[in-house]
Amino acid sequence: MMKRSAGMTRRNAVKLMALAGGGLLLEGFLPAARGKTNGASAGAHVGYFLRIPPEGPMEFALTQHEMGQGVGTSLAMIFAQELGVPMAALRVVPVAETGGRYVLSGTGGSNSVKDSWLPLRRGAALARQALVAAAARRWQCDSAACTVQAGHVVGPLPAQRLSFGALAAEAAADAPPDREAFRKLAPPLREAPAPGGSQPNVFAEAIVRGEQPYGIDTAIPGMLHASVERSPRLGGKVRSFDATRALRVPGVRAVVLIEGHVAPARNVVPPAPYYSSKDGVAVIATSTWAALQGRRALTVEWETPAGPAYDNTAWEAHAAKLLDDAVVLGEQGSAAGGGTEVAAEYVYPFQAHACMEPMNCVAHHTSSRIDVWVGAQSPNGWRDGLAELFKLPQKDVVLHPRFSGGGFGRRFYMDTAIEAVRISAAAGHVPVKVTWTREDDLRHDHFHPYAHSRLRARLNADGTLAAWHHDEARAYFASARGEIPWFGYDAGHVRYAFANAQSGSPLQGGAWRSVVANHWAFAQECFIDELAHAAARDPVRFRLALLASGADKPAGDRYKVSQARLRKVVERAAELAGWGGAPSAAAGTGTRTTADTTTGRGFAVYPYLHGDSYCAMVIDVAVRGRQFRITRVVAVVDCGLVINADGARQQVEGGIAWGLSAALHGGIRLAEGAVANTNFHDTPVLRHADMPRRIEVHFVQEPGAAPCGLGEIAPPLVAPALCNALFAATGQRIRRLPVALA
Repeated sequence: MMKRSAGMTRRNAVKLMALAGGGLLLEGFLPAARGKTNGASAGAHVGYFLRIPPEGPMEFALTQHEMGQGVGTSLAMIFAQELGVPMAALRVVPVAETGGRYVLSGTGGSNSVKDSWLPLRRGAALARQALVAAAARRWQCDSAACTVQAGHVVGPLPAQRLSFGALAAEAAADAPPDREAFRKLAPPLREAPAPGGSQPNVFAEAIVRGEQPYGIDTAIPGMLHASVERSPRLGGKVRSFDATRALRVPGVRAVVLIEGHVAPARNVVPPAPYYSSKDGVAVIATSTWAALQGRRALTVEWETPAGPAYDNTAWEAHAAKLLDDAVVLGEQGSAAGGGTEVAAEYVYPFQAHACMEPMNCVAHHTSSRIDVWVGAQSPNGWRDGLAELFKLPQKDVVLHPRFSGGGFGRRFYMDTAIEAVRISAAAGHVPVKVTWTREDDLRHDHFHPYAHSRLRARLNADGTLAAWHHDEARAYFASARGEIPWFGYDAGHVRYAFANAQSGSPLQGGAWRSVVANHWAFAQECFIDELAHAAARDPVRFRLALLASGADKPAGDRYKVSQARLRKVVERAAELAGWGGAPSAAAGTGTRTTADTTTGRGFAVYPYLHGDSYCAMVIDVAVRGRQFRITRVVAVVDCGLVINADGARQQVEGGIAWGLSAALHGGIRLAEGAVANTNFHDTPVLRHADMPRRIEVHFVQEPGAAPCGLGEIAPPLVAPALCNALFAATGQRIRRLPVALA
């Protein structure tokens, strides 16, 4: 068994759903078994999540995966407030590995804060109760006579004041309830924190100093390195390979064939690709550089997979044809004749994640155990999948999660771990680190699915909607029966039909920040703008008129769209942006500010129901010829209670940057059935110079509201608000991404 360094016990973690929109899995916050720890060193564990060491700050166990979103700070703020201690008294310690005190299910779907809110408060309340009870026993007084002040229990008499540290051992003797009992507990909670508080990222200093280890920093004694040549096309198999030249490269130890894995179809979230990987040829060496050089010297012949070798034009034609056979999944109201018909089609391309930290994984596969060091958004999911695939008990597969340099859904998919485990076994059961290049990352991603939307609507003479029909062909993420794409407007007849384009797709789909909301919002909010133009109505007033009933709109079995919350963010965004333009019928004339510059503004509003949040956005543009610049973005967000105001604002600003990057530079180019994109020179990401000159983020909060999700609310609004602004300025309708003016 390998020797583990102390640094490997730091770990990141995870909790909850398993993709983009799962419900609460309370197991993510509860002990897996009493008596076992998988966080910091031994100490007094008081209740859940809290360890009070003999010296130094108290330790809060972080069970969520840190990938740049700052979740550790927000969760610690919730816990500290309920426990009754200042943030400075807590040290946030990511849970070190699976299989111990905590279950680490998944971080995604904008659910970390939303679904941690009550379990963390309950856990802190239990710890506080245990500490107060310990003090009351010492003083032989009633617990109700004691209070908590800044990490101390204060008794009814002037001299009675004990620190949590002084009470920790005694409080730890009160065993917390088991998992089932915890679910039913309702300990008295303190008053919820007031909105607007802010704390800096608790890991910021370590990150800035380069002291915070990420997955790609992992080094294990005796570790070898590997680089994998994979099939350029999905489903490609190795026909033959010649490793003669590769084996001559100094440092190269071996070249081995790696079998891919395609999971059987089943009802899992994420679906089958979560457990899938590609066939490939791995070069094993003493360094990453040697492995890469050896890989470049390989000669590999690939079998041609079945199916067409699509380019973009052929693939889009195929997807459009599928729309003719779309199956109706959701329908509301009754169809009636009459009205003016308007129709349009919108195309949302495949999108790459392009995380700043390329995919990587370290694995050690012995005959009886697997250890994996990786940035994973679902450590327990990966553990369970690896245990199933390699036929080991779950207890003998251990993940040691690391911080990630971006996740965005990509790190739900464990292809990197499958490769690393197979290579470790092939290398003689020694630790092996697999590092992907940027080219690997772009070509073998689990891409945001391609989506082609065909929209038809009928407008009554008074501007109301008689009918709204949305047909969609999408590669991956099959919609459920009864689903409506989060459509919140009033309409006489609403219908949604779906065609699954994943079969035969040249690329493998996957979770990508904001998932289905990206293409749904793009199609819906651009088309609503088209309807406003056709009805000669102002785009904001047109939307408000379609939200007049105030009725919640069913969006399938799991969700409802709140018209009241939509209307609130629409009104507030229009007010803050100073909206007051001419009716949409005048769009295209814009406002000429100089001899060669025209300005325009666009509006969009959409919910993100996985996180139960709502956002409205106004974008202003200045257009000169075929070039344009975004001069201002106003975003109004209803995400319930804001825990960390600075962190919340950063999430929205980052989401705007993410959405802009996809709208301006995104999309995958296909050639002969494979990805033609290679690196950032032909797949650029947003640079600082491309950012809007002004971004204004505002939050609307109702008294007593619980926190909702925030990480994925902003990206879907960017493309439609931008395209609507460009139409207002130029009269050009942009119905596909990336954005390009004629």
